[in-house]
Amino acid sequence: MASDPLPTAFFGQSFTQDTEKLTIVKADLVPPTGLTPTYQFIPALANGAESIFLALVLKVQRNQDQSADSQLVITPFEMSLEYRFQKWQRKYVCQIEVYQDDTLSTYPNPNLI
Repeated sequence: MASDPLPTAFFGQSFTQDTEKLTIVKADLVPPTGLTPTYQFIPALANGAESIFLALVLKVQRNQDQSADSQLVITPFEMSLEYRFQKWQRKYVCQIEVYQDDTLSTYPNPNLI
């Protein structure tokens, strides 16, 4: 049987859900002190969508299930340099891998995890 971590393991201890909504508390996305490698997320009145999404990906990546039967894996980030918009920028790439017992779908199905 595949592993099925509790949502609080991915989204923080304050996570709640019902049939219509889910709640993720921004403070739960702040990394613990002394985390290596480290990143910074500061909850604000109006964090940007990409900032919140990246903090969420980093939180899930940090707390993802490491067992052999995990169906969702976020690979470690790989960094490179890329010249864009007349300047050098760091480019970080990771993959989201989904494993499902399904031979018919052409897209991953969240209900099969």
